[in-house]
Amino acid sequence: MNRARTCSRDFPGTVEAASEAEVWLARQASAMGLGQEAEFAIGLCLEEAFLNAVKHGHANRATISVCAEPKGVIVEFADDGAPFDPTIAPAKRIAGPREDFGIGGYGVGLMRKFSRRMSYRRFEGMNRLVLEFDAATTSM
Repeated sequence: MNRARTCSRDFPGTVEAASEAEVWLARQASAMGLGQEAEFAIGLCLEEAFLNAVKHGHANRATISVCAEPKGVIVEFADDGAPFDPTIAPAKRIAGPREDFGIGGYGVGLMRKFSRRMSYRRFEGMNRLVLEFDAATTSM
């Protein structure tokens, strides 16, 4: 894995841009030498954050920054949508048989499961979610 490599890109706040961001992020992860597990975890978390920012927060724009470091990967997702702190949001849990649970509301729990650490701050009118992923999920 390349050491301390950072890439950033701005995206419009649209559902279509979320798909574009996913493709861009996969390219960055591959260029950084990340393993498939890390690519999956990062992609899942960022897709969740992006779509929620657009659909629920009514974000008009978003910026994704990815930094590969010796201990893992740090991803920042910033959007101009309504303030939302996923680090304090309740995580919905699946209770009962699979066929009994409805779709939606599981994103915060997924982000907690797949990231090593999550932090949030609201700064200059932007939500700034930082997700950290272990080096153990990357191919070093």
